Amino acid sequence: MKGFWITCIMLCGWFSVATAQKRPVLLPEPQSIHYGQGALSLQNLAISLSPKPTADVLFALHELTKILSERSGKGMEKRPSTNTATIRYSVKTPGQELPGPNEAVNGNTREHYALTISPTGIDITAQTSAGLYYAVQTIRQLIQGQGPKAFLPFVTISDQPKLAYRGVMMDFAHGGLLTVDEIKKQIDFLARWKTNQYYFYNEVSIQLSGFPTLNYKASYSQAQIRSIIAYARERHMDVIPFVNFYGHLHELTRNEKYASLAIGHYGHELDPRNPAVQTLLKAWIKQYTSLFSSPFIHVGFDETWETKRLANASPTKLDPEALYIQQLTFVSNEFKQYGKTLLAWTDMNAFYPAILTKFPADVIPVIWEYSPDTTAINNYLNPVLKAKKPFFIQPAVSGWGHIYPASDYTYENINLCLKAGLQHHTLGFITSVWTDSVEPFVRASWLFMAYGCLAAWQGTVPDKSTFVERYSAVVYPAARSDMQAAFGHLATAGQYLEKCLGKNTQSLPRGTLVESWSNPFSAYYLANTADHKADFEQVRLHTEEAQARLIGALQQAAPSDTSFIQSLLVSARLINYSASRFLWAKAITDRWNHGMMAQPKDDYVFYDLTYPCHSLLVDAMDETGELKQAYAQAWLSENLPYRLNTMLGRFDLDFGLWRKLHLKLLDYRIQKKTEPIQSFERMFTPDF
Repeated sequence: MKGFWITCIMLCGWFSVATAQKRPVLLPEPQSIHYGQGALSLQNLAISLSPKPTADVLFALHELTKILSERSGKGMEKRPSTNTATIRYSVKTPGQELPGPNEAVNGNTREHYALTISPTGIDITAQTSAGLYYAVQTIRQLIQGQGPKAFLPFVTISDQPKLAYRGVMMDFAHGGLLTVDEIKKQIDFLARWKTNQYYFYNEVSIQLSGFPTLNYKASYSQAQIRSIIAYARERHMDVIPFVNFYGHLHELTRNEKYASLAIGHYGHELDPRNPAVQTLLKAWIKQYTSLFSSPFIHVGFDETWETKRLANASPTKLDPEALYIQQLTFVSNEFKQYGKTLLAWTDMNAFYPAILTKFPADVIPVIWEYSPDTTAINNYLNPVLKAKKPFFIQPAVSGWGHIYPASDYTYENINLCLKAGLQHHTLGFITSVWTDSVEPFVRASWLFMAYGCLAAWQGTVPDKSTFVERYSAVVYPAARSDMQAAFGHLATAGQYLEKCLGKNTQSLPRGTLVESWSNPFSAYYLANTADHKADFEQVRLHTEEAQARLIGALQQAAPSDTSFIQSLLVSARLINYSASRFLWAKAITDRWNHGMMAQPKDDYVFYDLTYPCHSLLVDAMDETGELKQAYAQAWLSENLPYRLNTMLGRFDLDFGLWRKLHLKLLDYRIQKKTEPIQSFERMFTPDF
């Protein structure tokens, strides 16, 4: 017995030293936190379940016992009463698992929790099961050590969100389509940051009865959507349908059967004057309201530029503003029958300054602005404030124009939107993830999604100087230093690439992707590469460092993270290739022009350019082919096959360019042609 107490004293002393040395990283940071002296061992914890616990409470407790058991290496004991248990909990209000339409006016107390860890055990008091679940997420981050040495520091926490609605909008219309398994992984990830809304942006990516050919094999079944909704609900996340009911419907109207519904031929926008449009949308609305249980629906209504463009071209003059309000009013009235609260974007206010005053009274405006520009944000915010309307605000991860998101651009956009939103009492905060460019992996945006979610709970953005370090410690504890370094190198590589590319962005903010597949041998890009040679080289250096650190992380990280890290590794290679193809083109032309046009001629030019196992053109072919294969594997680990071949065609085209030049050079040498030697560009006309 004496030995037992000596061991206990030694353990308590060790726990005190451990907790004094390093406090755990908590993301998001609680509203109130006070640490005590000492720690609670995870060994011999026990829980007592209340009689007939509800499914939502049971799910949170199952998560808690699973987390504690995995870290301690011991199963959780169950006790018949709370008097003998060391894990105690109470949930004050049953139900209310998800945010309701009046969440913002109730003081955000639904998600409040209080957590105390003391020598007697773990005590959780929650307003609802949502608060209980969020307390579990905090406990997950508080745990230190592993196995017999795992412990929780003594601490008292009182926490609730700053904003009632904290969402992420995921684009399921423009790029690839995430697998259902990947969507559920995303939901798990977002739940860690206490996110409570998941906006499912869709144009024609959900199968609807009566429309069998619409995006056949490129959409989700209603059964799949129901499984996603149920999965998210367990994690206290409301899946909200986000469907454009006016513009952005080219995938519908490009079909001959529905082409007449468009205001332009094979256009993008529905024609509100056409009665068949109302018939179709009534059928859609009935199915969406049956499928999604959320009290909200976001109906889009952004960027209806086609109607504006055709206004003066039509034989009968159109009034785009009147048509917009006509369509919004119809959609609003239809959804009202099903008790839904509508959200709609406000960007058309830039063209029609009085349009907000004509919005149906119960439609909630959503301000979107994706640049780190306070003036631009205020241009959309001020009309909403003038109209005295409650609103949501929606920044974005700036990833749709880049292989890896523009880091500082994204951070500052989120920061400024949060400040503006809080200053004027926004109802909620939605972090957008768009996939317009198709090529980038969505996984590269997860870091920045977390940044937006943390900001919405805390009411302040995370400290940029420490965020990646703290995030890496929480998400990749075994590989934290390698992941932190990799994220840093990827961000820096992107900054250097922006110095080289981005003149032509196709409206993608400062995007580098559009130009990254251009002909690197064109006069413009050869000159551009000469001007930015040092910047392109920095891109390669930083992506090579990122690859090294990601390879290191693969050897240390949990098996469940390896697929994710592989996606980042392929992203690093893609950025590297974007720079390499321009540098290779410049090196190839220079090698020929300096070696063959000067006297005496350099017989090693053909060796340098065409030798079958190590030469510049073979290097290019090797990397293009290998990267294509790696890209396809990474794509299918995240997405359905839809659109993959469109992406792989880019690699095929590039491979063809390098291969054609290789054959042309070999042919020139074999035939021993005697025409006057000219520049590489004139001799071999490098083109796709």
